[in-house]
Amino acid sequence: MSEPFVIDKLVSFDNDRSTGDLIIKHEQYIPDDFVADLKAQKIDTLHEPMGDFLHVASIPTSVAEDLLRKYNFDVMKEPIPETLKMLKRLHLDAFIATNKTI
Repeated sequence: MSEPFVIDKLVSFDNDRSTGDLIIKHEQYIPDDFVADLKAQKIDTLHEPMGDFLHVASIPTSVAEDLLRKYNFDVMKEPIPETLKMLKRLHLDAFIATNKTI
C-alpha cells in the first residue's frame, strides 16, 4: 500500500480594488500526476480481486468543501454510492479510483 498523497489547501487574502472589500481565496493545486495515478488505479481494479478494502475515491479538500457549500453534500457523511453518483453527475469522476460497483 502506498503512502497517502497529501496536497494542502491554500488560503490567501486580497482586496477588491474597486470596492475595497476583503477577498478570501481558497485554492488547491491538484497535480496532473495525482489524477493520472487515480486513472491507473481505476484501470487496475478491473484486473485485481477486491479483497477486504477497496480504495474508492480520493477527493481533494477543496472539492469536498465546494460540494458542501454549493450542494449541502457532505462527502464524510453521505453513503459512498451517493458520493460516487454526485462526482459522476458533476463530471468529477477523475477522483474516482475504481470501476467496481459499490
